[in-house]
Amino acid sequence: MLNADWRLDKVSVNADGNDGKPLLKDIDMTFKVGEITLLIGHNGAGKSTLLETMAGLRTIAAGEIRLGDEPLWIQGKRKKRLNQNVALRLGIAMQSSESQWFAPTVREELLYSLKPYGVLKEQSSSRIAQALNEAGLPLELLERDPWTLSGGQQRRLSLACLLACEPEWLLLDEPTAGLDAVGIRRLCAVLEAHRAAGRGAVVATHDLDALLPLADTVAVVSGGTVRAAASAAAVAEAAEAPQALRALAALRAEAALPPGVPAPGSGAPWPTPRETAAAIAAQLKLRKDHSSSEAHAGDVCQQQAQTKQTAAARLNEQNNFPIERSNQRTTISRNDQFDPRALVLVYLFLAACILAQKTMLEVVVATSVTAVLSIPFRALIWQWIRVIRAYAIMIIVFCIIGGIELNPFTFDVEKAWPVAMRFGKLMLVMVLGMPMLKLMTPYRLQRSIEQTFGWLERLKLPIHSFALIVTLIFRFIPLLTGEWERFAKLAHARGKAAAPPKSVPIKQIIPILIPYVRSILRLAEQMADALEARGFGYARRNPVYAFRLTFQKADAVLISIGIASGSLLLIVAYLL
Repeated sequence: MLNADWRLDKVSVNADGNDGKPLLKDIDMTFKVGEITLLIGHNGAGKSTLLETMAGLRTIAAGEIRLGDEPLWIQGKRKKRLNQNVALRLGIAMQSSESQWFAPTVREELLYSLKPYGVLKEQSSSRIAQALNEAGLPLELLERDPWTLSGGQQRRLSLACLLACEPEWLLLDEPTAGLDAVGIRRLCAVLEAHRAAGRGAVVATHDLDALLPLADTVAVVSGGTVRAAASAAAVAEAAEAPQALRALAALRAEAALPPGVPAPGSGAPWPTPRETAAAIAAQLKLRKDHSSSEAHAGDVCQQQAQTKQTAAARLNEQNNFPIERSNQRTTISRNDQFDPRALVLVYLFLAACILAQKTMLEVVVATSVTAVLSIPFRALIWQWIRVIRAYAIMIIVFCIIGGIELNPFTFDVEKAWPVAMRFGKLMLVMVLGMPMLKLMTPYRLQRSIEQTFGWLERLKLPIHSFALIVTLIFRFIPLLTGEWERFAKLAHARGKAAAPPKSVPIKQIIPILIPYVRSILRLAEQMADALEARGFGYARRNPVYAFRLTFQKADAVLISIGIASGSLLLIVAYLL
């Protein structure tokens, strides 16, 4: 069914990683076709996450999303996959969508966006010309390299890529960012024409001055939930809109208001100053009534403390900073708990003990010891489960190849076992090293190298330069992973792949690879400029350190466990 409404029913989304922090919680929302809905809220409230979830770029932990009668996610052979019919009916422009370019010309970028729709060549030319005209770009740019365009032109080109596909729904994240006044007027004209055609749009923005006169509905996103929704007319009459939200949060934090928001009577998603003042007066009167009786004095103090704690918790929740409790932590994930020197020494010792195992029984014992040692770090290791699975498959393939006899055609197990043992021991060493990226920061690693080997500077050895190189390597590994995930998300948004967001189809690798390499080179250039600005590379004189690493009780426990485990492996290897 064309021109259908979006329906989000109890939708929840969790963050990737070891904590699984909820990003969206129990979203119940309907976005009506033929209307323009604005998503407003402070930075980190969940606006971009909501748009990406609607576009199928994030998997949902609970709930259901439907566009008309069609679900966004359908059951596949093993897991749910994106409904491509729904994906083709929407177009999303993310904040970083101008960094998606990979083709040598603007024309090829537009043709790539049209590829999933199977548009004929004759129709594609007319669509491209019309999209460029609506976005305010001249046809002369078709043969230009997208990277040579200005920032504003790249934002317009990103919009043109959407318009060429003629989607039923537009999902725009901060579309006015980087646009001048003329560009904003063209964007508003595009949205008006889109609504006039009976289609819908959901726009996340901070620019209410430009887009509020155009909107039909405004929804307030806060703390991963849609707190309220109201007509744009009611919002337009409330000039105190953004200030009201901040004032309510501050008042609740000081327990001047109860945790619940005062019920607005004006139709806006926030109360008027008069309504807020009435709620404060009622709260003060309640305190006065309770404090007048000495019998209830203790209850009043307890109630105020609980109210303030609840309000602070809600404020933290709204700002996406959940209060962590130590008794809820069942795994070790702090990056300042251990001295990097202790981590490296224990890792090297255990790796040497594992590699010293010779027989299959010894490798089995080493596997058991590794499994036990990995339990406190299981959440950090689980992030690499795909790498572990791929490595295990590689071991199986190599074992099959190593055990095959061609003349006659048989399988020799005795030849396959050495292959399995060698690669199996390397796998155990790899698993033990996986949590280390999260258990130490690059800065603490650099400091540990400088403190341990700094005396070699007297011998003209560049210890500080070496420490900086190691630090940059550790710093770039998570950056590489993060950039790959970002560009994979962009490829899914434009390529309309039905695969899960974290997996990239083979046909999408080339479109991702080129902009990915460019982005990494740009990051390296920016980091080099930052290091030069901070004085790296110049002569060092009496360096001053902000802190010095010292061995703590946790390091002693770690070293003791490492020595005991490694000694057990050596004893087993000696006895067997």
